[in-house]
Formats: sequence, structure tokens, C-alpha cells
Amino acid sequence: MKFFEFPREELAFFSQPGQLEGSQLSLEILARAGVFVVRGLLPAQRAAYYLQAYEAALTEGSAKARQNHLTEVSFELDTPLAKVLFEPEFAALAAQIFERGAGLHNIRVVRKDENNREPVFVHQDSPYCLGFFDRYSAFLALTPCGAQNGGLFVYPGTHHLGYLGDAGAIHGDLTSPLYRFTPELGPGDCLLMHSAIWHGSTRHESSVPRVMYDIQIQPVVDPSSMISLGEQPLSKWRLRLENREIFSTSRVQRGATVSK
Repeated sequence: MKFFEFPREELAFFSQPGQLEGSQLSLEILARAGVFVVRGLLPAQRAAYYLQAYEAALTEGSAKARQNHLTEVSFELDTPLAKVLFEPEFAALAAQIFERGAGLHNIRVVRKDENNREPVFVHQDSPYCLGFFDRYSAFLALTPCGAQNGGLFVYPGTHHLGYLGDAGAIHGDLTSPLYRFTPELGPGDCLLMHSAIWHGSTRHESSVPRVMYDIQIQPVVDPSSMISLGEQPLSKWRLRLENREIFSTSRVQRGATVSK
């Protein structure tokens, strides 16, 4: 039996102007839509500070672009870029979402500019993560981020469809009847998105670079949590290994072998 169903009245609700954003997080809307934009989470001067820290880290080499993922810039947790995790506003947001304690799954910067303009296909993040599925990405903008410079678009509510059983590009005929939300973010704005939600990004068509943090937060007791973002302790059951260190053979490994 095959089926793909969704409540159209929910799409109408999501599409109402201002419904998915505000100066304060609505946990009710976040749970319902799987996405919410917190306007002005960080003051503009703090966003400017982290943009400067990002540019300095690229210059000195403490932040590096991944060769197989051109939009991703990685860095260690002991660098100035990672201090954003403990900004009071961000710490309070994480604690609001995970009242029993928040943990960090991953932190990186994702960028688009004249060297990387390509759009990103529609996908969900869950298949690329370890641990449980209760996880959100906090996309914290350091520059203007929108439709013209490679900003994110999201299909609200699709996290209710759960894990799709594989990783890859989702068919366009599935997304065409859904509501597509493409927010325009300013420096300091934060787009929260459930890891199972369907999303992608537009092509970069601007002279303005798109630079934002992608901070994945989850319950502190998730076995893949790198650090606690509060006072609560990590789980005594922990696992964070590479695919080849966990599996002697797997679908991912077989796919990599075939692609060569």
C-alpha cells in the first residue's frame, strides 16, 4: 500500500503572514510547523563580531572549508567561533527547546558566495546524523540570507512524515503541493528547523555572501551529544564514530564503492 497525505488546512495556517516568525520563540508553532524564525536573537553588533571572527579564522586557518562539501566551514570547539554557543540569548533558546538540558550534535558555518553559487536539493538532515531523531538546527545569520543569495527554503510540517528511509534528493512531485517558506534573514536572526523537515537552498545570485551558523542541538542525554550546553550531564551511554568504525559493511559504504 502506498500513500502520501497531509492536512491542507495546516498548509493554509502556515502560509499566513508572520505565522512562522517572531521576536520570541513559540514552542507551539515550532512543534506544529517544525520551523520558526526568531527575529533578532543576537544583537547586530554581536553578529558582526562573529562574522569578523569567521573571516579571521579563514585567514589564519583555524576554520577550513571541506573539500567534499563546499558550503561547509568547520572549526574546533576551542576557537572563538564556537563561543556563540554560550551567548546568553542562544543558551536561553536551547534551554527553552530542551527543558531537561540541551546538548550539541554539531556546529559549523555554511556559506555561499561567488565561489559556490549552486542550489542545494530538497532533503532532510536526519539520515546524516547519529543518535535519536529529536534534534533542531539553529541557522544563525551573520549576513543577510534570503532567496537572492542562496538562502534556505523549508516545507513546514514535513517533519511529521518522519525519517524517509534513505538519504538523497526528494522528488519534486512530492514538494509541489506543499507550502514553501523562504524567509529573509538579517544578521542576528535565527531560523530553527527540525532535522526531519524537508528543505533546500536557492542558487546564489547576488554579490552579498550568505554566511550563517548551522548549530544542531538535541537533548543532552542523546548518545551523540558532543558537549552539554548547560549544567546537565551527558549520558553515560555515548557513541560518536565514523561509519566505517561502526559497520563492517553498509549501504553507505556500498554506495561509495559503486560511485568510484
